[in-house]
Amino acid sequence: MAPTTRRYELLSAAMLGFGHLCIMVGYDSGSFVLESVIHSIHERTPKAIGKYAGYYGQAVMYIIYMIGCLFSPSILNEIGAKYILICSAICFASFPLGFFFVNSYYYYFSQMLLGFGYALYYQGHGGYLTSHSTRKTIESNINIAWCVGCICLLLSSGILATVTHMTLDSREIMQNLKNSTEFEPVERRFSDLEIKLLFGVFLGASVLGIVNFISCPGKDVTNCIQETKKKGTFMEGFKQTCSALTSKSMLQLFPLFTVLGTSSSFWLSIFTTAMNFTAANSNLTYLAAIYPLSVGVGEIGTALFITQMSRRFKDFSLQPTMLIGAIFSILGFGLVHVSTPYDAPMRPTQEVPLLFGHSYLVISVIGVIVGIGDCCLNSCRSVICALAMPDRRAQAFSISKLYQALGSCVLFFASPIIPLYVYTIGVSIHLIIANVFFNITARRTQTMEKDMQ
Repeated sequence: MAPTTRRYELLSAAMLGFGHLCIMVGYDSGSFVLESVIHSIHERTPKAIGKYAGYYGQAVMYIIYMIGCLFSPSILNEIGAKYILICSAICFASFPLGFFFVNSYYYYFSQMLLGFGYALYYQGHGGYLTSHSTRKTIESNINIAWCVGCICLLLSSGILATVTHMTLDSREIMQNLKNSTEFEPVERRFSDLEIKLLFGVFLGASVLGIVNFISCPGKDVTNCIQETKKKGTFMEGFKQTCSALTSKSMLQLFPLFTVLGTSSSFWLSIFTTAMNFTAANSNLTYLAAIYPLSVGVGEIGTALFITQMSRRFKDFSLQPTMLIGAIFSILGFGLVHVSTPYDAPMRPTQEVPLLFGHSYLVISVIGVIVGIGDCCLNSCRSVICALAMPDRRAQAFSISKLYQALGSCVLFFASPIIPLYVYTIGVSIHLIIANVFFNITARRTQTMEKDMQ
């Protein structure tokens, strides 16, 4: 068999990133507005769906996600990374479909499918990267795939801005009617036309993701980290996953994995809901589009930066990147703390923030900072999972997502009753703890690699 080239690796990483882009355009964009969309539907037709179904649906999704993570390494072992990615993309496509005929039964069923698809996707994502990368190129390939994938945030911004502009007249009529009857500004509302246009685009992007994963190169690269070949039975793989749950490395990385769940859920859904629930933001028509645009700029710029630094400095994606991620994430929480009403995540509010309110500039700054922090934390997770347990990489990727889902699940179930300041202070402390334990694991992994040379 002819050896593969660096160009083949780059193509594989780029196509993996493009698939991520396609399915996450639908998922991330939907999450930015999900609770606000559900709240708008509930206001018009209370019997169709509960007003907090956005939060509770995502909590259900993460429960199935956790369960799926226990079995996804065994499924990967049976069918390989490429086919598991295709199956996951089909599950992602089922979710936006439900917004053309909203009812609680299909909504929660599609959230369950989405949770299972999420578990499959990230297992396939990690497996595909390790089978299409060498130890020398893994850090670079991870960040290339992440950089391409994060363009989804720029596309999300464009989609949200375009649909908002197209439906502006009907939305303004609805808003004015509410204002005239309530004599005070109301939170951001989504019209039926706006909802159908948004989720129609998300569905189309998910279908494109399915086609992309079908087209992805399947052959492993020469001297790859993890070959695509079946090892053992389905149940043997399941037992390995269960035993790895309590391994020393995974327990030390538990704070990192769970803080990824709490922080990403906050930035993706809870903070965006708080923006839309703040009555003072009702005239900031394009706020929902500005935020993902600025997050995308931060994510992509940081991924390019980490890629270049990883080529120059070995292990830059470990301790240095983790420190940068923690600092910027805590800074982002600080800005949210002083600029957002304390009860905005729980209900529509007219309360005032501590220091200053939201504006396009403030949200843009927060978004870029969030993007930098999130990219760093996710890069650290991907690299350490590929290196910390060389004999059980698939299980390490799966457990990282299981613990992440646990953090998200707890957060979403409690979201209707948790004020903003619990998030901003609690998750910041969580980040500091995660940084300490990550450094311990990273140093032990580096020592282990030196001993093996």
